[in-house]
Amino acid sequence: MSGKKVTVTYCDEYDVWPLIADDLSSRLPLKGLVWQPSNQRAEKHIQSLEVDLKRFNFEQVPQPLSNTQTNYLNLYFVSCDDNEVYKNKVRRQIRAWVDIITTKKNQDWLIVYVASPDSKKTNSYLGLKSSVYDKIRTDFNHGKQERCSYIRINDSEGPSSELWSAFLEKMKESILASFDMQVLQIQEDTRRLDMQRHMPGWNYCTFFILKEGLAQSFEIMTLYEDALIQYDELEASFFQVLRDKALAWFGHFGGTDTGDDSGNILDFKRKDYRDLINKNIISVFDFRSYLFARQCRMLLKLQRIVEICSRAQLFITSFIPSIRENEEHLAKHFLESWVFSACMNVVNECEPFSAQMAANDVSFVRPYSAAKGDLLLTARRQLDKLGVRQNHLPNTAPFSVYLDSQSESGHEAAAPDDVSTNSHKCDDITNQKLLEAVTSVDAFDKMYMALSTRAIKSYDASGRSRAALSVHGDIAALKYTREKYDEAVRIFESMIWRYGEQDWSIIENSLLIKCAGSQKRLNKTDQYVESLLALLKNSKWLSPDQSTHYADELLRNVGELDKEIKKPFSPMLSVSVVSIIDDETVASTSVEVLIENHLSKTLHFDDLQLQLVGNDPEQISFYVKNKTLLPGKNTYFLCSDVSTSGNYVVETCQMSIGKLNFHQVFMNADQKKRVVRLNHDSKRLMATVSQPNEVRLGERQQFSVRIKTQESVIDNGTLLLEPQTDGLDIVNTGKVFAKLKKKNADIEEMELDMQDTKHILLPACEAHDELELFVVYEGSYPEFDYRLKTTVNYKSDDAEHKFVSAETVPVVIPLSVTESSIFRETSIFLKVELSCNGNLPVRILGSKLLSSNVYIVESQSEVNNWDLTLFPRQNATFVYKLVKKDGSKIDQGDVGGNGKSKVRFDVKYKTLKDEVEASVSTMIERKLKDHKLGQHFTYIFSKVREAFLSSVDYCSYGLMDVVHLDDFDAELCESFLLHRDLKTKVELLDLIEEFFEQHEAITMTTIKDQAPNHQTEHSISFPLDVPTSKILHTAELILSNNNDLIVSDACPCVLRIKQSTYWCAADTDDQEKAQDYIYDIDIDYDNWLVSGKRRLRFSSKPGEVMEFALSLIPLKTGNLLLPPVRVSAVSPETYAATVYVNSAQQILVKPKSKTATFFVEQQQRILAMQPSPYMASPSGTSTRNLSEGMA
Repeated sequence: MSGKKVTVTYCDEYDVWPLIADDLSSRLPLKGLVWQPSNQRAEKHIQSLEVDLKRFNFEQVPQPLSNTQTNYLNLYFVSCDDNEVYKNKVRRQIRAWVDIITTKKNQDWLIVYVASPDSKKTNSYLGLKSSVYDKIRTDFNHGKQERCSYIRINDSEGPSSELWSAFLEKMKESILASFDMQVLQIQEDTRRLDMQRHMPGWNYCTFFILKEGLAQSFEIMTLYEDALIQYDELEASFFQVLRDKALAWFGHFGGTDTGDDSGNILDFKRKDYRDLINKNIISVFDFRSYLFARQCRMLLKLQRIVEICSRAQLFITSFIPSIRENEEHLAKHFLESWVFSACMNVVNECEPFSAQMAANDVSFVRPYSAAKGDLLLTARRQLDKLGVRQNHLPNTAPFSVYLDSQSESGHEAAAPDDVSTNSHKCDDITNQKLLEAVTSVDAFDKMYMALSTRAIKSYDASGRSRAALSVHGDIAALKYTREKYDEAVRIFESMIWRYGEQDWSIIENSLLIKCAGSQKRLNKTDQYVESLLALLKNSKWLSPDQSTHYADELLRNVGELDKEIKKPFSPMLSVSVVSIIDDETVASTSVEVLIENHLSKTLHFDDLQLQLVGNDPEQISFYVKNKTLLPGKNTYFLCSDVSTSGNYVVETCQMSIGKLNFHQVFMNADQKKRVVRLNHDSKRLMATVSQPNEVRLGERQQFSVRIKTQESVIDNGTLLLEPQTDGLDIVNTGKVFAKLKKKNADIEEMELDMQDTKHILLPACEAHDELELFVVYEGSYPEFDYRLKTTVNYKSDDAEHKFVSAETVPVVIPLSVTESSIFRETSIFLKVELSCNGNLPVRILGSKLLSSNVYIVESQSEVNNWDLTLFPRQNATFVYKLVKKDGSKIDQGDVGGNGKSKVRFDVKYKTLKDEVEASVSTMIERKLKDHKLGQHFTYIFSKVREAFLSSVDYCSYGLMDVVHLDDFDAELCESFLLHRDLKTKVELLDLIEEFFEQHEAITMTTIKDQAPNHQTEHSISFPLDVPTSKILHTAELILSNNNDLIVSDACPCVLRIKQSTYWCAADTDDQEKAQDYIYDIDIDYDNWLVSGKRRLRFSSKPGEVMEFALSLIPLKTGNLLLPPVRVSAVSPETYAATVYVNSAQQILVKPKSKTATFFVEQQQRILAMQPSPYMASPSGTSTRNLSEGMA
């Protein structure tokens, strides 16, 4: 039925067809038809409809029932201008034609009046009362349906002629009307027949022919989608019949005709299928082939190439079980030949259309390539089956995967001697290409590679990488079978890892076995070992014998590796970090690591390393060497050459067996980090950095580095201090002063070399020695918490070790001093005031002023063991008497440029904070050691000090001699014990809680009793500036009356001023030069009056004695202090000091023998208004003005 068009017949009894044929043909096919089904379905649009014009035959030839009606319209062309001719002849002819047409079902008719070219479409044609066209309309139009149409020969309007347009529209309407009636009739007949399905005599083949007629009607009208629906419904009804096992209408299964195994399943004309169906003799094989071919025909019309391929894949695979059930009636290898031919037929039929469709639609490529690849792979799998049967392929995977176990019982792979026999068995195959392929190995391999390559390209184009990999594996297996190991290995190595990534272990193993075999034959040891490792990784998918064999092969070849191979532990091995062991039972900190060997063989590894990452150092490695790894669980204790402390994260673990390295990363994004706490090795060298016990201000400051060897014997080593605070720098002094304290308490002083890299070379030390170094530094601040990284590399017992520590070193000056100098003729009294530099009380244990190169301390306190507590905002005053050394012993270089010499004031002290913390630390350390947890002391105490001791009121402790600790906070303590194992964390928490419960309040007595045996005392040496030269005048008031004075009686006296030579500068020019000075007598006018110059300017030089006469008049009786005298320099740049001999000297003033009354207040008023009676005159003379009111 393919290629059928809508048939339109025409009756031409007036020979007008030749005149209008070209005009009508030029206007075909019909365009833009719209079918509105009568059953209320949605309207259908027909873009173009081909029409087949045939001359009407008055002889009615009966049509076979199986044929689908295609004639929908009948035309009658008439051309007559004479009414009489029409009346007598033409009308009768038209009537006879109409009578014949009306006997036909579902056919419409139309009378077409063909006018001459000179006829005009005017009122003369429409308005002619006796025109032939009007008579025809009157005679043959019934009701509203228009049965007549008017056209003109060689219409001058051309293609746009309205007459022709109207005629074509009537054709469309008539065709659609006939088609609609036919669809309704077939649908009604089909529905009625379907309702009779369960009645006796019902025939499926009749039902099929009737319903296919509807599908072919749709096909004729180019409604391919609707036609496809009908065929799909027919397929569904067939499967329903199949399920009901009512196949009586089918003679047999079929497939026995020549060429059935290789026929084109898309060719629905290969046999007269409809006739076979109509006669109820069609086989199941032919029926399904025909139905599928018709479905694909519609899909091809709809250009749904992808669906053709996918439906073909489904049809072929679903039909295989039916063929296999009837295989005993079929030729040998029928199934493989038919499947191969069907797949290739579909691919070859669709290929020409795919290129054009891909150019029009890019999205078409991927789904089409995928469906095409499936068909090609299905075809190639038939080669696998035939290859096994013909002994071209071994009966092993992957070639034997798709062999049917039941059918293969009679098709066992032949022995090599029976190849010819097997070749003979394939003669029933009618597909020549397939037959040629199985006749020889070379031809077989050629077709096998061609189909596989085409399938791979299709899968690659579709993005189905897994399917492409599977085909690659088949090719590699073929190469392996043909002993082309190089090619096989290249393919295997390029694809195996992809299966490993996707955990397809069974497939991976099957490929690995062949790959490993190829690599072994090619002597590729490195690749062979990697394949063995991959196989052992999937050991649970191997048999016990295979696992043992491959493990033996691994151990046999691992020592012959040329390059290093890295593999993860899992799944052959598993590793976990159990705990940290740092108690006294081990020589150094150890990490307990558990490794489980999932293999059945014992392994021997060269090295096992565990990498931890932290801050200082950034990475630390624990290791153990040359151990045996037994099957099952194995525990190892890993040690490190580096001693450090801090929180570290477990990063990686590596195990080396020759050049084979297993590794595991513990810091994956989806994995919880394992944090462990490391402590310094308690039995190895340990170094600490602190502020020196003796601090000398005014000099370059130093850090004290104490290195305790513990139980280590040091052959040699280096020390490096690395500042980690901005502004801090370690000074390269070339030599570093150090003290070595032996275990027998002997102390040896030495100087150590500092290299250009600032590494300090350490001397050899015995166990339990202590080496203290003093390293000079420069910092931005005199008081600051500096951070330093300490690294000690040393050699002990022919092994290299390393100590690393990063700590904060607080540099604190808890005291401050101020000094003042009091000059006397041959000595200086130095007054030193000591105060707290901060908010912490300080306990003063002793003080001492040291002599300098200029001064000797003549007198100072002899108390050496003080216990003076100095609180903030308090001062302690110390006074010392200094005298100059002999002039011959004084080096002028010892005198500063400002004429001053430095003496040092040393203070021994300890802060109350240090006192409390030292005792608390001793108690905590003792408690931890009692429970064998002493290795945690340093960390625990640092956290306890930070959390609980930072809020202690040390002023209260200094006053009350009791210190109160904060309440125990379990949650806070647990926060800094997070990275301990559970047992250790619980023990430490209990001990800390117990300590705080026992020591809520600690008395000073307890603190002193619990103080360390050798508690360190701190000292600060303050540099004090003492002048070495000064202008010093000795002033003495010499009274003429050595006896007691009488009130109001003038007493002559002499003011003697002498400039000292003892404190003069060494410059002789300054000694001979006289300078101007002023003396000033500070008179207390309540007690004294002075007659003479109270203030006078004079010149003097060293050693010169000046005397000035004046008189003193006492105004009160009793012991009166003599007026003080001060000498100062006139020049502001010169400072002069005064030693007043009469300072604090008292004179007894007696009353007169007779009574006298003095009006002191009145006298004061007089003094305010007029010169005092005893005031010096401007001329420098003294006048006496006695009061008249004096009694």
